[in-house]
Amino acid sequence: MYTTTRTTLRIRTDLFDQFRFLALQKGTSLQDVINTTLALGLGKISDLDSDTKAMAKIDSFRLSLADKNISLEGLLDESKADLK
Repeated sequence: MYTTTRTTLRIRTDLFDQFRFLALQKGTSLQDVINTTLALGLGKISDLDSDTKAMAKIDSFRLSLADKNISLEGLLDESKADLK
């Protein structure tokens, strides 16, 4: 069982109506629908944050390679040799 906190949230009327309709369709409580929706939304936010961090690491790696003289043909030759 989760620990709960009593709070007052202001929810737009159109969203509240959608929550209520979804709760009726699922046969669950309005509170369960709101909690599930909030949890899903927070999961998407944290996923976006991790994607942003990953892209930042990739960008910094690319910038670190910009000053180096890397031969693409040499890398391809080495890769072919490794495959044999």
